[in-house]
Amino acid sequence: MKPCSKWRVALALFLVFSLRAFAAEPEVSDQDLPRVLPTEPDKALSTFQVKKGFRLELVAAEPLVVDPIAMSFDEDGRLFVVEMRDYSERRNETPHLGRIRMLEDTDGDGRFDKSTVYVDKLPWPTAVFCYNGGVFVGATPDILYCKDMNGDGVADTREVVFTGFASDYAPFETNRLNVQALMNSFNWGLDNRIHGSASMSGGKVVCARQPGNAPVDLRGKDFSFDPRTLDFRAESGGGQHGMSFDNRGRKFVCSNSDHIQLVMYEDRYLARNPYFTMPPPRMSIAADGPAAEVFRISPDEPWRVIRTRWRVTGLATGPVEGGGRPSGYFTGATGATIYRGDAFPEDYRENAFIADCGSNLVHRKKLYPDGVGLVARRAEDEQKTEFLASRDNWFRPVQFANAPDGTLYIADMYREVIEHPWSLPESIKKHLDLNSGNDRGRIYRVVPEGFKQPKLPHLSDATTQELVALLESPNGWHRDTAARLLCERQDKSAVSSLEKLFKTSKSPLARMHALYGLDGLGALSQTHLLKALNDHDALVREHAVRLTEQFAPRTDAITRPLWKKAASLSRDPDIRVRYQLAFALGQSKNPARIKALAEIARHDADDRWMRAAVLNSLKYGAGEMFRELIGDARFRGSHGAPEFLRQLAGVIGTKNDPVDVGAVLNVLANNADSDVEFLSARGLGDGLRNAGSSLGGVDAAGKLKSMFARAATMAGDARTPGRTRIQAIQLLALTSFDRAGGTLSSLLGSAQSEPVQEAALEALGKFADSRVSEAVLTNWHRLTARVRGEGVAVMLTRPERTLALFKAIEQRTVSPSEVTAQQLQMLRGHRDPRIREQAIRLFGAKPTAGRDEVVKTFLPALQLRGDPVNGKRIYLERCATCHRIGSQGNAVGPDLMTVKTAGKATLLVNILDPNREVAPGYLNYTVDTKSGESLSGLIASESATSVTLRGPNGTGTVVLRSQIARLQPSGQSLMPEGLEAGLTPQDMSDLLEFLVVADYSAR
Repeated sequence: MKPCSKWRVALALFLVFSLRAFAAEPEVSDQDLPRVLPTEPDKALSTFQVKKGFRLELVAAEPLVVDPIAMSFDEDGRLFVVEMRDYSERRNETPHLGRIRMLEDTDGDGRFDKSTVYVDKLPWPTAVFCYNGGVFVGATPDILYCKDMNGDGVADTREVVFTGFASDYAPFETNRLNVQALMNSFNWGLDNRIHGSASMSGGKVVCARQPGNAPVDLRGKDFSFDPRTLDFRAESGGGQHGMSFDNRGRKFVCSNSDHIQLVMYEDRYLARNPYFTMPPPRMSIAADGPAAEVFRISPDEPWRVIRTRWRVTGLATGPVEGGGRPSGYFTGATGATIYRGDAFPEDYRENAFIADCGSNLVHRKKLYPDGVGLVARRAEDEQKTEFLASRDNWFRPVQFANAPDGTLYIADMYREVIEHPWSLPESIKKHLDLNSGNDRGRIYRVVPEGFKQPKLPHLSDATTQELVALLESPNGWHRDTAARLLCERQDKSAVSSLEKLFKTSKSPLARMHALYGLDGLGALSQTHLLKALNDHDALVREHAVRLTEQFAPRTDAITRPLWKKAASLSRDPDIRVRYQLAFALGQSKNPARIKALAEIARHDADDRWMRAAVLNSLKYGAGEMFRELIGDARFRGSHGAPEFLRQLAGVIGTKNDPVDVGAVLNVLANNADSDVEFLSARGLGDGLRNAGSSLGGVDAAGKLKSMFARAATMAGDARTPGRTRIQAIQLLALTSFDRAGGTLSSLLGSAQSEPVQEAALEALGKFADSRVSEAVLTNWHRLTARVRGEGVAVMLTRPERTLALFKAIEQRTVSPSEVTAQQLQMLRGHRDPRIREQAIRLFGAKPTAGRDEVVKTFLPALQLRGDPVNGKRIYLERCATCHRIGSQGNAVGPDLMTVKTAGKATLLVNILDPNREVAPGYLNYTVDTKSGESLSGLIASESATSVTLRGPNGTGTVVLRSQIARLQPSGQSLMPEGLEAGLTPQDMSDLLEFLVVADYSAR
């Protein structure tokens, strides 16, 4: 099944271009679609249901502001607002309609009463941030800087500072841009940089002032820039719309159907160790799942009710939301923001707030420690209700802001229709006004009962000492703004005040900010950090460790006093301190760092993120680390030790240093623990293969001969525990066909279990020997039907095997039906003309019938009664290789529990015509390695040193860039055309019933 999501281009375009050609949609009249009337501003508050103990206040409404989607307060409390009046289809109008509005509260009552258009004529603006008396504005493909120079409230200067956002759409085509996937969420970071989300459109960005610089690729990344030097760099992230930091500097993002995610490490660490591949940095943390249940109180719009009824009955195309129910789960999560103010009660501080603009509500999550990471849970008294919800369908919360007064502001775009225009059937769309509301908009603030309006800030006149004092404020906005102004002013007189604050403040946050303030002024010293590393609060120690990293490159090693103290934190009681230290230690070549990293590994090997951080810092010293830990009973008693040692041995093998490799061989030759021995040897062998070598090549003395003999015995012994047996088989893959081919071939027998057969096939596939083809095909009839799929995959990795498979198909040894549609797609476009031509001769050319005709053929499936039992069978046969449902299938695309709401008609088109429009994240890539293998799949993650492919069956393959001969996108989805082969419309109806309507979580 193709990955799908309500907001993705791949699904949305279906509604515009697909079934209209061959099935007339039902018609409606204006009487069938009564307009949903807006609520006037003076009545708006009566439509809300708000958490007990809080109230909602309207601080601005039309005509003062319209279509607000992003906000930024300047140092004097003026609010700069992005007005996206050109949403959703008016970007190309002349002049452009987008604006930046400046709102002012002139009488200090907490409500804005003056409004000025600060910048106008912007195309689809999506972000704004105040800096140095002006604003940075995001308007794809550019970030501009605009400033009022004469004091009239209107920007006089307008300069493109960065450009190239969304340039992955080359040439840049605005009609292909997804309006809901553009750059957004500018935030000030602790590192004195402005951070933003690049969203799903990526880009290759350059500084307009420095056109000679190499572009920065933002595929799957976020970004930051130094507003003084304009240094621009990629950052970890990759969410859709909404990004913020907590007080500790941890970064949170969201996407439409994954409402809260935590970014686990900074992008700068990715290229640290070329011999180790980090896991993707973004982690979903909601305890109730990415597309969690929500509880809206607004009625369903008449047009939505009709559209859903049409789709349920098959009278019209498009998503059947919720299997027939229009709401109840996150479909458009946006604006993930951590509340950092001081007005709310303590229990609400650093809670996460996320909007669902389609459901007219604001959702709250509390955050709890979970190892290195966090888990986000609903509050106990909000299990069946939301923090805030409106009965008004026009309420469209899209973004939040922590405010000077300590409250939480909500940008309400206030539109009659927020639906993406690509998702509306034409027969309904022509009766709707998609511009309805572009002259309206509201901004609210959430305040606790009893809230009293504080004095408005006027920090532009604050002295340097007053700004330093504000770093102690309990309000995150004041701390951030003071930090920004100190960085802007570059007043060196602040150094002594910051030093005093750091020494005397009782606030850990103030002491942390003081360190970053000194750093922003170029005044941070090792003396400051030595004291900070001794701080009694873990927050300060964590950030002191992070800031210590900058001193390592200057001297090739951290100076002894600073190093000694930093290394001692390997036993710090706080896991976040140890985690940051694990990364920081990679900046130093000091040999003593190995003992510190080993101590962290002993304490935290069970945490996968900590294992990754330690391994990432072992560009140097991996062999010493292995010797340090392999014989340590305390370490080996931890659950994560075997996997850590496997990965560590892989680092050693990939680097292929003769001394370290020899040391590992000596350790393995004298170690009798089969689990640890086999996993470590396998890791070493995999690493050596990455380096273009092999275990056999480095073990000329035969030190591992007895280990391989034991592995061969265990592999063939049915009495050996299953896990150990599989590990033994995997180890044999590191020898040669001469040494292990016979044993592995015997394990393809019908008496063997499927896991054993699969492991043996995978092991055989590692050999480049021509006899592998004979071993696999001779035993073909002994393989179970499911395992034969692995056999076909093995045969297709090398040209000579592929030709042998074709011969077997011709001789009827292998059935043509055992080659999947995904594989046929690859074979018909193979770069080897022999394979391409024979594939077409055996299986036929790509069907000449257009996909529209195929879709038309299966349209009756939408009107048939489906059988979910048969649908499940078809799912397991044709969809489970790439999609998971509950515990079944493989997570190449999204879990189908999160996309069942797409509905039958949408899924039908995406099954039958997967390449109608492919989102960039789901393009299929082909990788040819220097060793002769051909691999294909989605790019799951990539770094400067490696690419991770995820293919059918959920397999993840890491390929070092040094081993890639060719990496090329196919221009097509991983999901192939032709999955419908052999199915009837009734079969398709059964499949759709299972996917969309059936409660398959219980099956």
